[in-house]
Amino acid sequence: MFFSHAISRRKFIQSASRLAAGMATPRSWRSEAFAANPSLQLPLLEFAYGNVTIASELHNAQLEQTHSVLMGISDDSLLKPIRQMIGQSAPGDDLGGWYHYDPNYDWHTFGAGFAPACTFGQWVSALARKYAIAPDPQTRDKVMRLNRLYARAIAGDFYVNNRFPAYCYDKLVCGLIDSHKYVGDPDAYRILDHTTDVALPHLPGKAIEHGKPWRPGKDESFTWDESYTNSENLFLAYQRGAGKRYRKLGQQYLADFYYAPLAEGKNVMAGRHAYSHVNSLCSAMQAYMTLGSEMHLRAATNGFKMLEVFRWSPQQKSVGHVSLGQVGIDFNRAPAVKLRLVQPRAGRIELEVASRTNP
Repeated sequence: MFFSHAISRRKFIQSASRLAAGMATPRSWRSEAFAANPSLQLPLLEFAYGNVTIASELHNAQLEQTHSVLMGISDDSLLKPIRQMIGQSAPGDDLGGWYHYDPNYDWHTFGAGFAPACTFGQWVSALARKYAIAPDPQTRDKVMRLNRLYARAIAGDFYVNNRFPAYCYDKLVCGLIDSHKYVGDPDAYRILDHTTDVALPHLPGKAIEHGKPWRPGKDESFTWDESYTNSENLFLAYQRGAGKRYRKLGQQYLADFYYAPLAEGKNVMAGRHAYSHVNSLCSAMQAYMTLGSEMHLRAATNGFKMLEVFRWSPQQKSVGHVSLGQVGIDFNRAPAVKLRLVQPRAGRIELEVASRTNP
């Protein structure tokens, strides 16, 4: 990451931090965790989506194109695999790919039908966040409509027929809490509670290591779920006022078999599924943010430091402890991003972004 000479990295962070602190209001969940231990350092608060402007034609064009594609997909098509998996009528075009539902899917192929409906919650979240950036009634209406259609469809068979019940539940939680926060859906938490009630009987009850069987009578592909990433969004649901059950569930799904050795400085990443175990470090951070757990802060801090000197195979497995010069990427020619702070004004911060490739 490159910063313009017009402003130093230190000055940028100081300005951004002051602005964030000025815009944010303390939350009860934060005071609960940190009041119990005054020695804990209060975390920085994030900018709201609507308070940041990205001055980059390339990045904004990608955002608008993606939003346009998603807005153009019919509600029935987005809901089709969910309805199919529970035996409901499922009109609409089939979107194909991993999103497609095939009851006779052969997991050895890794082809169409591998993870039906797995991204539904993420797409709802994406629409909600786009609305937070640039509010428009059509986007809000689509989020509200999808949530209500989904609530009428979801049932236990969705999880029974799903290789990734914990993964899908996690993304549904994300979509619903973002719907509440960013578009103000008044029914989002009611739908979230219903979602949780339906999902819990079909989840493992705790974080299960990737590749470890926990569902009797299922093939190997049903061991690839990612319950060890669930705590992040469960803690966020609690933080945003969805209820104490989500704080308890967040604790219940903490992957301490992974975090404890990381907290002790032991590198246990080798051989693990890459992106999901990187994501899991965010659950450790939310355990610190919500519970004030310094062990989980150490786990996340050490884990992210270890990532700086790791490389990953094409199969997304960590393959060892190497220097950045050994990863097979020419960093001198890799695309870079330059950020420049534009004068904060009226409670907003503007970032000027430019991509370039080094000569």
